[in-house]
This record gives sequence, C-alpha cells and structure tokens, in this order.
Amino acid sequence: MFSVFKHRALLSNEDASSPGEKYHFRIVQSIRDIPEKRAVVIGRAGTEVPRRWKLIPVSSVKGYFGPRELHRILEGIVEHLKHNPDVPVIIDCLEYLTVYNGFESVLKFLHLVRDYAILTSGRVYLVTDPMAWDPKQMALLRGLEA
Repeated sequence: MFSVFKHRALLSNEDASSPGEKYHFRIVQSIRDIPEKRAVVIGRAGTEVPRRWKLIPVSSVKGYFGPRELHRILEGIVEHLKHNPDVPVIIDCLEYLTVYNGFESVLKFLHLVRDYAILTSGRVYLVTDPMAWDPKQMALLRGLEA
C-alpha cells in the first residue's frame, strides 16, 4: 500500500528534475541556472535579468512592491500564473523578504506560491544560496520541491 510513497521518498533532488518530468517548484543557486526563454522575476530593484524577462522590483521605495507586502506579491504571482502558466515566475529576493517578514511567514508564502503553481500547471524557481540558511531551514525549503 505504501510502496508508492516509499518510491517517491527514495528519489533524490537530481532524480526529481530529470528531463521530461514536470515540476512546479525548483530551487536554484543562480539566475543563470534557469534555462527559460521568458520569465517574470520578483527581485530587488536593479537586478539584472536576461532580455525577454520581466523584472517586478521589490523595494521599500514608494511605487514598488514592498518587502512586507507578501500578500500583494502573492496576488501578483497568482494572477500571472492564471493568465500565463507557460511563463515561469522566479523569486530572486528570498533573503530580503525573510529579513522583513521572518522565515516562518516567508515559508508559508512559498507554500501558497507552490500550491498555485500546481493548480495552474505553472512553474516557480526560487533563487537562493544554501549557505544563507541553517540546515533545518534549507531542509524546509527543499521540502517545497517534492
């Protein structure tokens, strides 16, 4: 009965990202590791992104998404995924959001983002350095990839 769950648990992160397998949430260390032609990047103001990618800046400066406005950022991501599920969302300011909101709030936010990606058949990339997190936090973030 639990053989399906055992098999899934034995897969490593490398196995889960094999070509042809559909994924909805993936953690990468650099924006250069993302092989997409088009994407929407949620990142700090001034982040350089490839041509054909759109940057949605997060900054405490008026006129941008504020770092404490996770609900507004989530609404923007959900709207994008509903209307453009073939164009992935890249979150490239996780550490910045965590400074303003705390790890638990950001983790809840990421769970919602992943759930919406699954519902809309979209893709989300999370750009972060594993060295920025303690082992428990990194394990919780890796749990989103499953």
